[in-house]
Amino acid sequence: MASEDVQERGLASSCHVETAEGPVQMSETPNKGFAVLTRLPSGQLGFRQLIKLVTRGPVPLVRVVLSTGHEVLVARGHPFYRTGMEMVAAERLAPGDALETAFRYPEGYAPPDLPGTEPSAPIRVTRVEAAGEGEVMTGTVRDTHALYVTAGVLCGE
Repeated sequence: MASEDVQERGLASSCHVETAEGPVQMSETPNKGFAVLTRLPSGQLGFRQLIKLVTRGPVPLVRVVLSTGHEVLVARGHPFYRTGMEMVAAERLAPGDALETAFRYPEGYAPPDLPGTEPSAPIRVTRVEAAGEGEVMTGTVRDTHALYVTAGVLCGE
């Protein structure tokens, strides 16, 4: 594989990851061994340590805009998981793609504090757009190599 075919991965330092302490920006996690939310091999949710954080770049970035209104700024090759655990590079996501999320309400359940909403609907990609170049952070999530970012969307480490 030619070096220009190798796609960088990583999250912009401003991206929030879901941790045992709540959402934390990537820039606040280096060398701290943060416990991040992940999907365990059993399929259950759990926490594993995010370690060995490094900063790389500049690399080409894309902004992934979600149906929740959240945005995730990542390297264009950063892996996300479509519903069904299909791994796909950020730049190959398309509007309407449903993403793996940390939770969903059971079919037919409507939480009392969200009247008129569709709580069982998956989080979807609204758009993906080029976002210039910048630095990204990568690390290792023990055992699973995946973590949840903004709005509870599963992506690679």
